[in-house]
Amino acid sequence: MRTYYKPHRLWTWVLALLLACTTTWSMAQNRTISGTVSSDDGDPLIGVTVLVKGSTSRGTLTNEQGKFSIAAATGEALTFSYIGFSTGEVVINDQSQDLSVSLTPSASTLEEVVVVGYGRTKKSDLTGAITTVKGEDLTRIGTADVAQALQGRVAGVDITAQNGNPGAGVRIRIRGVGTINNSDPLYVVDGFQTGDISFLNPNDIASMEILKDASATAIYGSRGANGVVIINTKHGVAGKPKLEVSGYTGSQQVWKTLDLLDATQFATLRLEGFANDGINLSESSAEYNILNFVKNGGYKGTSWQDEVLRTGTIQNYSASLSGGDKKHRYNFTGTYFNDNGVVKGTSLEKFLLRVSNDYQLTNWLSAGVSAFYQHDNTTYYNGDYYSGILPLAARANPIREAWSYVDNNWGTTGLAEEGTNAARSLEENKNNRGNADKVLANIFAEATIVPGLTFRTQFGADLKYSNNKNFYPQFYISPEERRDQSNLNERRQQNLSWVWSNYMTFNKTFGKSDLSVMAGAEAQQRNYNSISVSAYDVPNTPDQWYLSAAKDVDFVVGSGQSDEALASVFGRINYSYDSRYLVTVNMRYDGSSRFLKENRWGFFPSFSLGWNLAKESFMANLDWLSELKLRGGWGQVGNQNSASNYGYVTTVTPNLQYVFGNTAIQGFTPTRLSNPELRWETTTMTNIGVDLGLLQDRISVTADYFIKTTTDMILQVPIPRYAGAEPPTVNAGSMENRGLELSANYRELSRPLKWEVGVNFTKITNQVVSLGGGAPIASGSVGKVGNTTLTDIGREIAYFYGKQTDGIFNTPEELAAYAKDGVAIQPNAKVGDVKFVDQNGDGTINDDDRVYLGSGTPDFTYGITASVSYKGFDLRIFFQGVQGNEIVNAMYGALNSSVGNENSLVSRLNRWTPTNTGSNLPRMTAKDPNQNTQFSDLFVEDGSYTRLKNLQLGYTFPTSMMSKLHMGALRVYVAGDNLLTFTKYSGWDPEIGELYYSPLYYGVDQANYPQNRRLRVGLDLKI
Repeated sequence: MRTYYKPHRLWTWVLALLLACTTTWSMAQNRTISGTVSSDDGDPLIGVTVLVKGSTSRGTLTNEQGKFSIAAATGEALTFSYIGFSTGEVVINDQSQDLSVSLTPSASTLEEVVVVGYGRTKKSDLTGAITTVKGEDLTRIGTADVAQALQGRVAGVDITAQNGNPGAGVRIRIRGVGTINNSDPLYVVDGFQTGDISFLNPNDIASMEILKDASATAIYGSRGANGVVIINTKHGVAGKPKLEVSGYTGSQQVWKTLDLLDATQFATLRLEGFANDGINLSESSAEYNILNFVKNGGYKGTSWQDEVLRTGTIQNYSASLSGGDKKHRYNFTGTYFNDNGVVKGTSLEKFLLRVSNDYQLTNWLSAGVSAFYQHDNTTYYNGDYYSGILPLAARANPIREAWSYVDNNWGTTGLAEEGTNAARSLEENKNNRGNADKVLANIFAEATIVPGLTFRTQFGADLKYSNNKNFYPQFYISPEERRDQSNLNERRQQNLSWVWSNYMTFNKTFGKSDLSVMAGAEAQQRNYNSISVSAYDVPNTPDQWYLSAAKDVDFVVGSGQSDEALASVFGRINYSYDSRYLVTVNMRYDGSSRFLKENRWGFFPSFSLGWNLAKESFMANLDWLSELKLRGGWGQVGNQNSASNYGYVTTVTPNLQYVFGNTAIQGFTPTRLSNPELRWETTTMTNIGVDLGLLQDRISVTADYFIKTTTDMILQVPIPRYAGAEPPTVNAGSMENRGLELSANYRELSRPLKWEVGVNFTKITNQVVSLGGGAPIASGSVGKVGNTTLTDIGREIAYFYGKQTDGIFNTPEELAAYAKDGVAIQPNAKVGDVKFVDQNGDGTINDDDRVYLGSGTPDFTYGITASVSYKGFDLRIFFQGVQGNEIVNAMYGALNSSVGNENSLVSRLNRWTPTNTGSNLPRMTAKDPNQNTQFSDLFVEDGSYTRLKNLQLGYTFPTSMMSKLHMGALRVYVAGDNLLTFTKYSGWDPEIGELYYSPLYYGVDQANYPQNRRLRVGLDLKI
């Protein structure tokens, strides 16, 4: 019985239908060429990519019998590529009709086709820093977020989940943070440029290319400074209809809970604080009686983590139907995803539909259409320091009840300084809901004018509508915790954007020279509008949560709107001599509506060189060397997202009342001053790389060193206060990243045992070079802690800045000795309090003593993947890690408080006492005159971690069994996500994104919603 080899990666190219086609030519005398592709032992190969050499779209894939059919002209060449096999090539002659092509096994990947901006090229011809990720690698993690599935898999790409809340999104930084503004990459999905890929299902992706250096991204000009992620979705394959079904279901929990005080321990520390300060509570006071009653009774009290956390569920089901013939290929996919988070009430429900139709209209004209539809239902999570669910649960008084069945109301204890009931906040969070609908469609046509010359036009549009609704009910617990009137907030938003691209590509071979020239033009536009309304005294009944149901006739209305446009011309030249010497030149000229006409246009060039040493004659005898290529490149790209729409104008605040004489007149006041000279941020990149392949590419190593410098960085610089408004945004700053990327893989494809190991490593040094003479930027403010980060020249962005401590005053002698000229440096301190370092020696502890305390920027990041398969069994494992970063644990001030009015970690029981003088935790004190928990290095912890991101064990049923059942393939598996985490960090989770989505908050943890540990079972079925 023959063995049918299933494709490791389903290669298609970006096809959709013509919206605007210009000319029609039919000069190539094409005819239909058919044939069969098999392995060297005669078995048919399914899913082999068959391309007309030099074309970006004229191609097909082999069907279940290894057969193909394609239109080609005499003299043209067909290339046959398949992972694990050497690439084959056949030149079409007058006799060519029913071809028989045999491919030989090989570990080499040099002939793989790689997608670049507005085209494709062979991997061996690459001169830029581009990494390819297989679509199948993105389905390992249990997530609907494509970007999160990429985490840890690519050197130079740092991906951090913003938090574990369903649908929270991720922070992606390609080669580091390039600006204090927007550092998000550009996504290109089937040729459509977007900043959002939430509409994609990982199962729909054929491949991803990450463009990291300017020689690769400059073709995208003003949108390429932060890197580009090109995504190609799966398209139909000629052959009989195929039905593929995949799905998984599972449960999830927090991987860690905090070890918090119970009610008895809390009462003990609280009473000790009063005693240490000489405060005698009245025996008739509620606080005295409650604390002593709990302490003497040994009560456990309320576990607030149990009140707000749960075992969540996750499920994902997807089905696709594909097929077609040489004239028409189709693919329809539907996906349902549901994530009920580990915090009660948080959830994400997502429906996705995708359709693609590809047409070979004539021998010289192809066209197609692809469309995506997304519908989301989300319950939003409140992470605010004061009213957020997890921050409240962490510091909530364990004596307090979540619900009082005596009062039939939310619980209270009557203690002083009592905060919001976390259970009530949790219940209220369920009313914070949103839904969104999104449609994205692409249509295109591609014409072959003459052999080697093609023209492509593509139009894509993206429409998204969202509606968010928040309801805050009326309640009364105590005079301090109440809401006298209900409040309904509703916000509706609409985004419409479109991109129209037109470009021509010319490919020609002259002897040993291969030349490819591409030139085109593009237009983009985006419109946004929103309206928000707040109404009061709305009934607390979900079916009446409408603005029209409000009894209070006063409404608060707000609105927002913007529009922007981008026009571009671009081009690329690729030249290769004998596949040894490679040259690539990119250029783009962009004009943006975000700047005035004098500064509107920017030119973004790049060039890169490559030298395939392994192809030199003096290397010919080195059979063990399959690849040795040196690469070098330089280029400049822009970042138009750093500039806001209308950032060059003066903004004003309306509806202000002025009194002239005895008359009140409505007026306006300037909010921010204008800067008509505002212009592009420019990022200059230099890249040097080497690609090494050994033993027919069984071993492959890639290394890159880069320098990435951003100039004309947009920021605000101080102006005199008498200006009466905020300072304008100006081009005043600069920032530099220097980095090293390494990736190495070993794979053994011998039968029946196959295995593969891969590692990647990234080290990036970030430095702020200039702030235009402005003062350092203080930020990272959270709750009562205040500012925690500073951005200043000579350091990385948003480093932690605060006071340094030197242990605890253990004896009266130590306390008395800490003085200058006989005056106590910390006059309010007592034995058992924290000792702060007088950095400047002035005898006083104040803000002038703040110093560098580390940062959220890691020393390096890494990922490790391994897979092994034997006969039908396969095992896959993936580790991801971060080393050398710090985290500001903003909850330290509460969870290690000297005052004890909020809950603490159990470790607080080891506080300093006269009999426990070796402790590094300060004494209990109700007044805390020394301010032991002001921001200092005590808040800063080691954030390094190594995480077993995914472990998956699967079994694929034998082909013989599936044939009898008239099925193609069936694989079942069990998987775990985030199974193990190795870290010293004391908070819920060391994976910290950017609080408030600001780079100036990077590494600041405000009881972040943790990543979930998941256990899943799933299957993949092909019929």
